[in-house]
Amino acid sequence: MSQEDVELVRAAWEAWEHGDMEAIFEFYDPTIVWDQTHADAGELSAVYHGHDGVRQFLREWLAPFESYYACPEEFIDAGEAVVVRLRQGGRGKQSGVDVEMPPYWQVYRLRNRRAVRIEVYTNQSEARKAVGLAG
Repeated sequence: MSQEDVELVRAAWEAWEHGDMEAIFEFYDPTIVWDQTHADAGELSAVYHGHDGVRQFLREWLAPFESYYACPEEFIDAGEAVVVRLRQGGRGKQSGVDVEMPPYWQVYRLRNRRAVRIEVYTNQSEARKAVGLAG
């Protein structure tokens, strides 16, 4: 089942890259929990609940950017979860400066082919530890 989960997460990222938010939210369970508490996200380091919560997070996260990208670099089958290594960056609305941020990791927990929880980590060893993998 876990390889199937990897492919479901990969498909969600392909939808993101095509701007298909409808497909992404179809993949997210209506009761999804988006956990930013393990990330260095300042005031956005919180837990967001449901589709409305995820939309709120995305609006607030993307607000400072004129353009933004997040690209998966690796998908890790962690048995009960999928870990995705990502890179992100963009151009600031006010500054016009291009930035590329350090990599980060998302841990996807799925049930019935849908994401029910996504945990965001800025530290690879913490992400791996969260799914029972060695640092």
